[in-house]
Amino acid sequence: MTYSLAIFDLDGTLLDTSQGIFATANKAVVAVGGEAIEDEAQLSKFIGPPINQCFINVYGLDPSLSEEAVDIYRAEYERRGRFLAHPYDGIEETLVELKSRGYRLAVGTLKYEPLARRMLEHFGLAHHFEAIKGSDASSTCSKADIVNAVLAELGVPRQEAVLIGDTVHDEEGAKESGVAFIAVDYGFGFPKGHRQDEGMVAMARSARHVAALLSPLLPKP
Repeated sequence: MTYSLAIFDLDGTLLDTSQGIFATANKAVVAVGGEAIEDEAQLSKFIGPPINQCFINVYGLDPSLSEEAVDIYRAEYERRGRFLAHPYDGIEETLVELKSRGYRLAVGTLKYEPLARRMLEHFGLAHHFEAIKGSDASSTCSKADIVNAVLAELGVPRQEAVLIGDTVHDEEGAKESGVAFIAVDYGFGFPKGHRQDEGMVAMARSARHVAALLSPLLPKP
């Protein structure tokens, strides 16, 4: 199988956003009367699912407070948190190489779409992508919804697309939307050395490894 479109997750795949996300989440929870968490293993669970679910599942926040926490989180993340990030080593080179070899590139993230666009522009990556799709203000989109939105916008058959991501939520979204999936273990979800399972085309150990894995699967010129 060859692919013509590579869809990248953002948090934990393109950008290491952990510092800003963890600090902002703790601040939002405290603001609505909850308790901050210092355990990074627990905090890492905040990255991947829809944000309103994260406040409930990770912090045990009462669902009635989750909407307020999301509003506080987004305002604070816009002001400060989004700048506490950096592209993973080799990401820029990987994107350049894939485009030079004929791939179309897109982003599919559960991060709020306008914020995702601004962050990719801030870190100089936005110009690599033909489409950047993310969650809406209500955070009701699933990963599959977002992948399907990318496919619809670019007019690419699902059998020609591969999703690259770092969490089981990405893996499930790829399965639900009918696209192939390459996992990465350098992000927040799959631990280092995680073994490839049957739902994955491959497991990438670094950003540059993504390019190496995709090279044999490139479309013909």
